[in-house]
Amino acid sequence: MNSSPLLDRRSARAAAQSTPCAGFVHRPGSPVANRGFSRLIVPTTLLALGFAAGASAMEVPYDVLVPCTPENLIVGHYSSTKKPVAVVKSGTVVRIEGGGGARGGGGDGEAAVEAQNKWLKENDISLTVADSPALQETMKALAETTNRLPPPPGAPPGTGVGGHFIIGPVYIEDAEPGDSLEVRILDVSPRIPWGSTGGSPGRGGLALGSSPPESMASASAALPLPGAGGRRGGAGAAGGMALPRPFSKVTLLDLKRNAGHFNKNIEVPLAPFMGVMATCPPDSEGPDRRSTAPGTFGGNLDCKELVAGTTLYLPVYQKGGLFYTGDSHAAQGDGEISGTAIETADTCTVQFILHKGKTLTMPRAETPTAYIAFGLDPDLNKAMKQAIDETLSFLQEKEGLDLLQAYALSSIAVDFHVTQVVDRVFGIHAMIPKRIFVNDPDSYWYRAK
Repeated sequence: MNSSPLLDRRSARAAAQSTPCAGFVHRPGSPVANRGFSRLIVPTTLLALGFAAGASAMEVPYDVLVPCTPENLIVGHYSSTKKPVAVVKSGTVVRIEGGGGARGGGGDGEAAVEAQNKWLKENDISLTVADSPALQETMKALAETTNRLPPPPGAPPGTGVGGHFIIGPVYIEDAEPGDSLEVRILDVSPRIPWGSTGGSPGRGGLALGSSPPESMASASAALPLPGAGGRRGGAGAAGGMALPRPFSKVTLLDLKRNAGHFNKNIEVPLAPFMGVMATCPPDSEGPDRRSTAPGTFGGNLDCKELVAGTTLYLPVYQKGGLFYTGDSHAAQGDGEISGTAIETADTCTVQFILHKGKTLTMPRAETPTAYIAFGLDPDLNKAMKQAIDETLSFLQEKEGLDLLQAYALSSIAVDFHVTQVVDRVFGIHAMIPKRIFVNDPDSYWYRAK
């Protein structure tokens, strides 16, 4: 992506001094708190030493801290009118403390704490609410936030509207529609030593090929999504296995060993990432766009490649960009077939770099070893077609190839992965290996150990 207009490093802004705003704090001793950035950097100590490849937390320098609070939380949707949790300049490094792990929808009263402690004990998690600040923050935020959508008309009194646990938005100064936002993912670390994975009949990969329930079909039809057609969900898959009942599986996280303890015979390597990373959707998607389905703005991409060391590039549709993140994961397989990953609570540290006048029509991403193009559609075939189109466009931009050359190269060198099949809008991501571009310098910002 080096020759893509979006990825011209010279267009990144050098200034990184952030503006005070309710809902966040400057880290004591940070360049912003003391004197402001004089240049756009990933701290040189990180470049020299490399980032930790595992899931255990490392102290990544940051300028602005966004805590997990009721005011900073927004549940299950995006808003262009929510008060920003931070206002920053291009180049600022922001640490965002996410939430997760609470059972029963939150609450921090005595009964809620007792129920949570009972659940922790039943699942062999050797701590209590009192031992976990992250869990306390999550429960308080869920209990006290006012940033929820109202229940649907006719819903019984007391009906709550759930969804992703999302923190935001972060307002990036000078960002305007038509610009692009580069999000460098410096670190993602679980805040709690467990996560859970679940599913229910009629949802997830086992329901592929069946007719969606009426409520889901209506919700999907109401979304202004990229592409059209396709089916998901349903009361039972059209042949093959079907899920007999809802389930939830707890995986204990050994952060020192970077391993998830599935059972005594199975451990899963951890690769934490945020399932939701988005700029605020365009007005054409309507107010308070639900976060379930991803879109051209990013959102619930659920792409397992978006770990520390990856860069996500997003179109800007609203003034300030309005960056949101949430849906903390500890690990996930391509496809996310049950409907969930190892759902946990993460802290993510990101650097925002604004590219003025560099317009994207879809998200793109970059790892130390690959460029990533995305396809999104309710029909998996159409998602694949869009991923191919995006890949061909990138290769034509980068190398000046004609269509036939780009098509041939994609067929012999590019891997296409099923990102997820559970978010109403399915995802395909193309992994374009950097090693095939033999004359490109290795100038990427990240160095793994």
